[in-house]
Amino acid sequence: MSDGVNWLLDSYSEGFCVAFCEGVTQEEFIRRIGGDPAHTLMLTRAQAEAINLAGRYPEMSDLEYYDLDDDELRESGFMEPGAEIVRTGRISEWAFAIQSFGAFLSESQIARQGSHGTRYVSFGRTVNMAAWVQYAIDGELMNSFDPLHPPRGRSLAGLQINELGNSDDPASAVLAHLEERFHIAIPIDADEQSLLTISLRR
Repeated sequence: MSDGVNWLLDSYSEGFCVAFCEGVTQEEFIRRIGGDPAHTLMLTRAQAEAINLAGRYPEMSDLEYYDLDDDELRESGFMEPGAEIVRTGRISEWAFAIQSFGAFLSESQIARQGSHGTRYVSFGRTVNMAAWVQYAIDGELMNSFDPLHPPRGRSLAGLQINELGNSDDPASAVLAHLEERFHIAIPIDADEQSLLTISLRR
C-alpha cells in the first residue's frame, strides 16, 4: 500500500492525530466518533486548519482567502467554541480520520466507542513531540501508551512493540509498526483533496 502513515510526522510538524477503524464505512465511522454524516463539509487540509485557527484566534482569521463562507461555517456548527475539525476518508478496509493540531481522536472513550465490533487504532503527536498510541478491540482498550514507554508482555490481542526501546525515533518506529501490522495508510495527496469533514464537540 502506497504512502503509509509515517509521512505524517514531517508534514504535520505542529501536531496531529489520526485514527483508523476497520471494516466500516466512512459514514459509520463518523457516527462512531460522535459526528453526523448529514452535517459535513468537503474541505482540504488548508481549509480545515484555517477554520480551526479562526475558532481560536478570530482576530487573525482570513477565511475568504481559503474560499470559505463565515455564515455557512457558523450555520453548520464549524465555528462553535471548542469545535474539533476532523477530516475523514476510507482506503482499503479502513476508514480514517485526521485532525491537525488537536488530539480528540486519541481520547480513550472515542477509541472504545469507535471499536465496537471491530478494531480502532490511533496515533497522536503534539507540537512538543509528545506522542500517544491507542489500540482498541470491540469496545475494550487493549493498549494506550507513550511510544517512549511501550507496553511489555505477550498479550496476543495487544500491540507488541518491544523494539521501540532501542529506537532513536520511537514515534516513527511505532508508525512503521502500525503500517506493517494493520496495512493502514493515508495518501499524501489527501492533504490537497477535499475530504468529508465534520465538526465535533467534546
